[in-house]
Amino acid sequence: MKATVVVHLQGGPEQALRCFESLAMLPPEPEHEVIVVDDASVGLDDLLARLEGDVNVITMEHRAGFAKSVERAAAEARGEVLVMLRGAPEVAHGWLVPLVDAVTRQGLAAAASVTVGDPGAHLVSAHALAVARGKASRMPSVPDEHAFAALCLGVEGRAELVPASTLVAPGTRMGAARRGPGEDPELTIVIPTLDAASERVRACVSAIHRATSDAPYEIVLVDNGAPPQGFTGPVNSGLRAARGRYAVVMNDDVEVLPGWWPPLREALDAGAAVSFPVTIDGAMRTDFAAWCFAVSRESLERFEAEHGEFFDPRFRVWYQDTDLLARLREAGTPPVCVEGSQIRHGLSETVASDDPELKAWIADEVARDREAFVAKHPDVQLARVAIG
Repeated sequence: MKATVVVHLQGGPEQALRCFESLAMLPPEPEHEVIVVDDASVGLDDLLARLEGDVNVITMEHRAGFAKSVERAAAEARGEVLVMLRGAPEVAHGWLVPLVDAVTRQGLAAAASVTVGDPGAHLVSAHALAVARGKASRMPSVPDEHAFAALCLGVEGRAELVPASTLVAPGTRMGAARRGPGEDPELTIVIPTLDAASERVRACVSAIHRATSDAPYEIVLVDNGAPPQGFTGPVNSGLRAARGRYAVVMNDDVEVLPGWWPPLREALDAGAAVSFPVTIDGAMRTDFAAWCFAVSRESLERFEAEHGEFFDPRFRVWYQDTDLLARLREAGTPPVCVEGSQIRHGLSETVASDDPELKAWIADEVARDREAFVAKHPDVQLARVAIG
């Protein structure tokens, strides 16, 4: 067992439920268990009863505080790393792996998560801290708000924030902004996928919910896996269904980061036909990184290849973004890269498959699309290779 996640509960059921839902979305690796310590909370009996069998629930007869609750959990923990959650925050999909790696591989004595919206906060005010299990068996007897500070002072070695591990503070809701009944969303996010039930899609959607609090939005998930319809058809279908004043086309292996949407919107409002974010921690194109791009309703209509078809339907799997880039350049409105918006991208995970028939179909379609592109744009050099 790599990790034990300890959730200390004192508050009400709504925040606890948000925390549990986010924990349930974590990938199975690294192998981990969850121990919930009910520190004499009120109104959580029904919720905790539903957890039986999935997690280990420890009930304190009298309120003992964070330190004593963690000590109690540490006595039953099986994980190599103890990850303590203070205040039942909502964790990101990829939250656990960086913390465990920081302690087991990078040699940190203590590793803390970064709070969305407050990246510069000191680690002692963090809502999640990871240490080797043995270091939490004797917790300093201090008030709850000072527990992480005292623990970091007591361990030998470095204690640092881990930027790749993020969470949402208790009492903060970072999901979609509310809209009134019948009110159209500002933003439609179109995600084509070969497997709508995949872990990759769950991670993509989870990141959107976590990092998009700046506008009412909707997600249009287009499952084109049986039989595969390529990329162009599903995207065009999703854009036709869009209700937002703006739309974002996003591969299902994209992870948006906090603050990603407003800068893209501002670029569109300033006159850009298409805007796209910076991809960090991976391959990036500055001419047009088409695995995630934003477009206004006006641009959808102005640059459609055919009526109701934003991408040219003659390109089924590949080169539809290269064709769009050529059309935008010809109109004098090339895509705008927006430095203030950041994402991560899995680089072609969307079309990666172990199915030999599907791989062969994709290869044939890419070759056919290339011929169609050369026929349409004989003067355009294909130095740029489309990346899915």
